[in-house]
Amino acid sequence: MDNLNFIFFEEFKHLDKLCGELYEVEKDGVANYIDDMKSVVPYDYRCIANWKEDLEQLTRMRHIRNKLAHAPGAFDEETCTQKDINWIQDFYERILHQLDPIAILYQKSKGQPLENEKNNTKNQSSHVLNNEIEKISLLEDKVHDETNKNRKISRLKICLIGIVIMAILIILGLLIWLRFV
Repeated sequence: MDNLNFIFFEEFKHLDKLCGELYEVEKDGVANYIDDMKSVVPYDYRCIANWKEDLEQLTRMRHIRNKLAHAPGAFDEETCTQKDINWIQDFYERILHQLDPIAILYQKSKGQPLENEKNNTKNQSSHVLNNEIEKISLLEDKVHDETNKNRKISRLKICLIGIVIMAILIILGLLIWLRFV
């Protein structure tokens, strides 16, 4: 049986690493992404579908990760669902393909200038977002290859654990059988 908590934790680490590379930080990549989303004024993201839902989900996923990382015994109880894992994987792919909220905002702002350019705060926010999104393009191929490699290794580890457990059960079964023969 797969441990959903472990799989979720591994998938979140992949997402956090990708976001960390975008922001050129070693940790808290997802936190930086969330902070960027929160810094955008509603007027700028009004035309981007699911902005608020993505922000809420990303914040919820970070909360689940923090609970798994810091709460005693969190891995012993069902903390997440397969749906949560699927969302993390989907969001990761959306970032790679520049279909995530920040990338879409950047693409929209590139095609047409943002209104209210007199507002320096808004312009500074857009400038920061533009720089960060440009980094996505430069890192996409590198991160995609590395992530596929890491996912294969994680899946291989899970398979090996299953094989070892099955081997132990077979040996125990044989020992019990030999004892009664």
